[in-house]
Amino acid sequence: QTFTLTGSNLADFIHSTNNKIRIRFRSNNSADVSNLDWLEVVVDVDGVDGDGDNGGDGGDDGDNDGTSPWWQPKASDRLTWQWQLQGNIDTSFNVDMYDIDLFDTSAAEIQNLKNLGHTVVCYFSAGTYEGWRDDWKQYFPFITSDEYDGNEKPFAGKMEEWNERWLDIREIDLLAPIMKSRLELAVTKGCDAVEPDNMDSYINNDETGLSLTGADQLAYNKWLATEAHKLGMSIGLKNDVDQLDELVDYFDWALNEQCFQYNECDEYIGSFLAKDKAVFGVEYELNVNQFCDEANEMKMSWLKKTYDLTAQPRFGCEDYSGR
Repeated sequence: QTFTLTGSNLADFIHSTNNKIRIRFRSNNSADVSNLDWLEVVVDVDGVDGDGDNGGDGGDDGDNDGTSPWWQPKASDRLTWQWQLQGNIDTSFNVDMYDIDLFDTSAAEIQNLKNLGHTVVCYFSAGTYEGWRDDWKQYFPFITSDEYDGNEKPFAGKMEEWNERWLDIREIDLLAPIMKSRLELAVTKGCDAVEPDNMDSYINNDETGLSLTGADQLAYNKWLATEAHKLGMSIGLKNDVDQLDELVDYFDWALNEQCFQYNECDEYIGSFLAKDKAVFGVEYELNVNQFCDEANEMKMSWLKKTYDLTAQPRFGCEDYSGR
């Protein structure tokens, strides 16, 4: 049997103290008991569907007008930033944004950064298995050690240069619980945005041992961006240079490694930069005089760092005067 709850004012059904919709089911006997096996509540308000995404596709309108409730950094603001994924967080940098590790940084440290006036971006890998992250054991009980080497889905081949394994991003149903929990952890800890790493598995089939396609990658990346936005969380696109045009309306900003070294930075001109979306980046091998002038001219926020991404060394192109 279907029961329909109607009302012209949704506030009539909202509990005043906890802001939740409260519906009471009562039986038609004096003991107020019933043998209810299953109850589904669907809320449809002014055409908004009940799946939590406002009927949309997770993208924005692309013009970066700041109307979304989450952080939408603009390229024209020329924001400065610090990227530190190892060691005790050095809070002494006079920058707009810090990008830090989601797991290794406490909520108190994140709040301290925010109190100092910094936007906080939280890093995690969305495309690889890092065995030292404890949540893998929680969501995949067959993992009993810090280095799973079995063949269960969604695990794929090993990365060539890092102690990680690629994930089969086609298995969104299997990956959804752990990735959603990471997004929720970012919210709980107070992160302003997330930086999911390894978002271009499909160009690494020689390592994954899979036959991932561009369409597989687009589906996964769009899904993750949509989930972040459902939580009111800003999300950046890490690398995946070949799919910028298809993903620019789903992600709020971009982060790139070594696009000046590999002559790929121009790909951002007609995508993120054209829509005034900030592009952050880093070079590890080049000298600052090989990229800072161009980065500044393009309004890209670029750093010179080392691969270990400790606090130092750091050189920001905002301080480059040509040398």
